[in-house]
Amino acid sequence: MLKFFFILFYINLFTIGGGYVMLPLLEKELVERLHWLSHQEFIEAIAVGQITPGPLTIMNAFIGYKLFGIAGAIGATISSYLPSLIVVTLICYYYQGFRRSPFVDAAFKGIKPAVVGLLMATAISLGKVSITDSFTGFIALLSFILIAFTKIDPTLIILGAGIAGILIP
Repeated sequence: MLKFFFILFYINLFTIGGGYVMLPLLEKELVERLHWLSHQEFIEAIAVGQITPGPLTIMNAFIGYKLFGIAGAIGATISSYLPSLIVVTLICYYYQGFRRSPFVDAAFKGIKPAVVGLLMATAISLGKVSITDSFTGFIALLSFILIAFTKIDPTLIILGAGIAGILIP
């Protein structure tokens, strides 16, 4: 259980660019390296997180509960929030000293494309497991188009896709 908490803490500490960037890192650790979850279970954890506020924390708590019960869920939640709390506290304390630093600007110039690459890796990995036929491929493509080219709330897209999955066998 401590190994699981350390993995969450470490990934949350060094993930820059939003929570979804940590998905390929979690998948690599929990699914591919440690085999604690199957790809399907990992996708189900992501889905559970998407129907709640704070999706990645809920996903981590869900995985913690699945692996180690209530103590795992509580520890996963703490391990998910503690790194952000530490980093934000340090940034706030030292903000004035480095806000115009050319080194910080250069670091973020390199980090931004890496974040995009990690997000693309996540999309490809999840797509391989989730898109199983032409119907699920159509839902994925339509969801992408709606999110990329309209201002429709993603929650409505997720809800609509779920309803479509229920109504169309």
